[in-house]
Amino acid sequence: MIKKIWIDLDNSPHVPLFRPIIKELNGRDVETVITARDYAQTKKLLQLWDIPHRLIGRHGGRNKAKKILNLLVRSNQLRSYVRNRSIDLALSHGSRTQLVAARLLGIPSILMLDYEYTETRIFNYLSNYLLIPEYIPDSRLESARINTGKVLRYPGFKEQLYLNDFRPDPGFRRELGIGVDKILVTIRPPAMEGNYHDPLSDTILLKILERATANEKVHPLIVSRTRQDREFLQEHFGGRIHFLGTAVDGLQLIWNSDLFISGGGSMNRESALLGVPTYSIFTGRKPYLDEYLSEKGRLTFIDTVQKIELLELSKREITGNFEDRNAGLLEAVVDTILSA
Repeated sequence: MIKKIWIDLDNSPHVPLFRPIIKELNGRDVETVITARDYAQTKKLLQLWDIPHRLIGRHGGRNKAKKILNLLVRSNQLRSYVRNRSIDLALSHGSRTQLVAARLLGIPSILMLDYEYTETRIFNYLSNYLLIPEYIPDSRLESARINTGKVLRYPGFKEQLYLNDFRPDPGFRRELGIGVDKILVTIRPPAMEGNYHDPLSDTILLKILERATANEKVHPLIVSRTRQDREFLQEHFGGRIHFLGTAVDGLQLIWNSDLFISGGGSMNRESALLGVPTYSIFTGRKPYLDEYLSEKGRLTFIDTVQKIELLELSKREITGNFEDRNAGLLEAVVDTILSA
């Protein structure tokens, strides 16, 4: 019987994702041990929601050799931290370092995954199970060389695990000092240090910002990932753009935006599922889930400079109601984790 689960958070989106899972596990008398990598807004979000944790390690950067070295170093740090804590199960969303540490310690592992074209060799080899949304068909997983024999399924998007509890805050814009008359364009830059980064995304982002900053009605708000992308954009636009200065509830920020633009990832799907006009400037191999949302008319791909003309910089009606929920998803996911 599982009594203690070790959860590793190595990127900002994993904090809101695991927040309800941690609460549900604790409510079932399962103890959780939380480790986190000090990367992007991970630390600030953990502090914002007062989640007990231990910070271990940082991002390895873009250099491949440094990434490999960082994998080995952080894996060893994690192993040292949890080795005498009687862990029954290791759980993460894409943490390679946790998989290495868990295997060295003989701890069974479940790895959540929703982008099929990430580098999967470590995932296939070291994980015991891969927990993946049922929307992604086996044929797509097989084409991406994911070991479907390890796959467990859950009925929805991972973002719906915390969207189910979302309640709009009508005063959120006022707290940020952004007038209701402004067209709030919230932008998450591409992951410039990511394994799958394509410089074309940077070019598209610059062109979009050139257009946005030429319109005095537009308030471009950048949710930077790293110091690198912040400096990159400041160099080009200076005071014509704005940066989010502190950690905030990302769902409230998206809901109160007139449109949302991102270089891919969870925030794109959050925005699309919230019903906010959403544009993806991710130019790599497209996730099946994003293609699905595009087919449903919830997400628009701007993956070439020519497609920037599809971008509509306009106000939208922002209400106080959100209805699109997936009841029972959290309980189903935790049932699967505990029964695996």
